[in-house]
Amino acid sequence: MKKVILLSLLPLTAMAAPSLKGFEKTYQDWDLICDNLGTCRMAGYQEEGDDPVSILFTRPAGENAAVEGKLTISPFGEADRDVQVGQDIEIWLNGKSLGTVKHISDENPDKLTEAQTKALLSGLKKESEIRLTYGKTTLKVSDKGAAAAMLKMDEFQQRLNTPSALICKGQEKHAVLAPQPAPKIEVVSVNNRKTTELKRGEKQYDNVLALLRKANSCDDEDITSQNITLYPLTQNKVLAEALCVRGAYQSTNYYAVLDDKLSKVEQVLEDQYNFAYYDEKLNALIVEGSYKSSGLAESWYGYEAAWNGKTFITTAEHTSGSSKGFIGGAWGGLPTFVSELNVK
Repeated sequence: MKKVILLSLLPLTAMAAPSLKGFEKTYQDWDLICDNLGTCRMAGYQEEGDDPVSILFTRPAGENAAVEGKLTISPFGEADRDVQVGQDIEIWLNGKSLGTVKHISDENPDKLTEAQTKALLSGLKKESEIRLTYGKTTLKVSDKGAAAAMLKMDEFQQRLNTPSALICKGQEKHAVLAPQPAPKIEVVSVNNRKTTELKRGEKQYDNVLALLRKANSCDDEDITSQNITLYPLTQNKVLAEALCVRGAYQSTNYYAVLDDKLSKVEQVLEDQYNFAYYDEKLNALIVEGSYKSSGLAESWYGYEAAWNGKTFITTAEHTSGSSKGFIGGAWGGLPTFVSELNVK
């Protein structure tokens, strides 16, 4: 993906830098995604070439925080492998049955019992075979990378060598990571929310287009392929929106903050947003975006930013993880940064 050259850009995260930084890391067939509140989500998938299946373990920060387990099966497999609503899915660990989970809905993942979750986590500390069976179908969840992901989760949540560690338990009494509060981000209510569309061929369109071209690195053909939309902001500023990148699966809009006289560009947003709207409750202008990485992993990344009266500031970030055969990801958006929005 092409990156926009930032001109007169105020850092999107400068005013909301969290004390704890979320991250995403992949260990063979397992992803570990932790957010700035201290919650970690560990997703395991099938080995390459096998039918798509995934198990997700979620654990918040805090010494007594329990681990929640869920499983999901891709609905895009072969017809004879489709699991039916109401069907029992049996879980096997190293040839021993851990009981069944009833498939409740095609739209939502199925929740594991506490006993099943504990047994699977214990088995994944070492080499293990995990199978899911229903009807004549058998699906396998890989164990490769699981122990490393658990170790990293324990490290991030400061559980190493403590009784609450998932792996390498110990009797150390040091405090583990406590749940972190969501950063409070102040946004401003925009009273005038009537957008304006500058149409190709109009003089004002040509003038604004020249400003946008000068301030961005998109191809001219891309940025001139649609009209320019102006969103009113506060402080005598507007947000200009024009198409920046067009692709088979995704597009990214080009966004820039201009003065309301449309005489200069004051801020250029990164090329990771493709949608702008006024939030119904906050009346604040929000920009959102998502894009797919290249390659077989097909990871999706999502971003959100809001106008705080001076600049657009990051308010949310999330990822799908490796996806591995799940269109859009097995678990939707797994957050790496979350915040709480308040109106000034």
